[in-house]
Amino acid sequence: MTDDELIEFASEFREGILDEGPSDMMCAAVCWPLATLLSMSGVTCRAIESDLGELNHIWLLLDDGRALDPTIDQFNYLFNENWPEVYLGPPTKYHAR
Repeated sequence: MTDDELIEFASEFREGILDEGPSDMMCAAVCWPLATLLSMSGVTCRAIESDLGELNHIWLLLDDGRALDPTIDQFNYLFNENWPEVYLGPPTKYHAR
C-alpha cells in the first residue's frame, strides 16, 4: 500500500468510526480495530500506548518505524497545534514509546 493509499484507508476508516464526531479521546476506538484491519490488508503495524503525563494516547507503529496516527488532530484544540486528521510520518512528541 502506498503512503497516499494508507492515509486514505485510515481516513475513511476514521470517518466510519467517528461518524462526523470529534476525535477527542477516541484514539483507542479508532486505532485498535484499524490495526487489525490493516494487518488483514497486508500492512504490519501495532497499537502503541504513549503516556503523555495527564493523559495517554494510542497510535499505530508501522514496521518501518513511522507513526500512523488517525486521531492526532485531537491535540489541535488541547495544545493549539495544527495537525491533519491523519498523520503519517516520523514519531512526534505524542508518540513516545
